[in-house]
Amino acid sequence: MDTLSMYYFTTLARVLNFTKAAQELFISQQNLSQHIKKLEEHYKAPLLYRKPVLKLTPVGEVVYHSFLMILKEEENAFKKVS
Repeated sequence: MDTLSMYYFTTLARVLNFTKAAQELFISQQNLSQHIKKLEEHYKAPLLYRKPVLKLTPVGEVVYHSFLMILKEEENAFKKVS
């Protein structure tokens, strides 16, 4: 897992739409889907309910909030060394 996948997932979790998230990230929907699939394989659980509408699973909620904290800390570390 890497911070790029974390960033992709948090963007998707925020907008809850694969098309909009991919557009915002300037990547293909297929690329975004691959990152999400890898995260779901890593956690051995689905992170999103895809039907009837896209929303986070309980595991997805935990991962989302954890990723937000991790990404914030990474941003803080970058600012300190820049």
